[in-house]
Amino acid sequence: MSCGLTSGRTEIACRDNIGGVKAVYLFKYIDYPYTQIQGVRGVSVTDFPDTDLFKYETTNANFSETINNDEEGISYTQSLSFTLFKQDILTTQELKIATDIDLRYIVEFNNGDYKIGGLWNGAKISSLTLDSGGSKTSLNGYNITIESEEEYAAAFFNFNVFGNFLLLEDSFNILLETGSKINLE
Repeated sequence: MSCGLTSGRTEIACRDNIGGVKAVYLFKYIDYPYTQIQGVRGVSVTDFPDTDLFKYETTNANFSETINNDEEGISYTQSLSFTLFKQDILTTQELKIATDIDLRYIVEFNNGDYKIGGLWNGAKISSLTLDSGGSKTSLNGYNITIESEEEYAAAFFNFNVFGNFLLLEDSFNILLETGSKINLE
């Protein structure tokens, strides 16, 4: 028996799951025509225009999606929160720029799945906190929350839908992703 809802479900088969978020990819929201983003809305993305992505590896991240069903219809509130360690001038400047623009984001889960948030309407950084605690073991970094309100659920996808794209990991390393192979340039 599968983990599907329409064919019955046994929890034993569905427990081989790993929770948590491994990495977050941020990129600028561009209002593409619906025809350039292919797939089943709210389920999967099968084609997406080439895009520059910025990768942030995380150890303390959370992605949640809430379904709202009211007189206005069905909508999805998507929320991504994560922590970046170590405050510095460059990261502070880049986060300031990111707070002023609409974003899309990709969440890479520890089980190898990917979901995209803010796909159709874009997302905004709703909270940015620079923290430095009172002891040496306290956080010195950034707590970031990104939120989006969508008509469709966050879609699953495979990175192969992007074809070739530029993956900007930080200001010093540029990686070119070609299928499943990463080449350092």
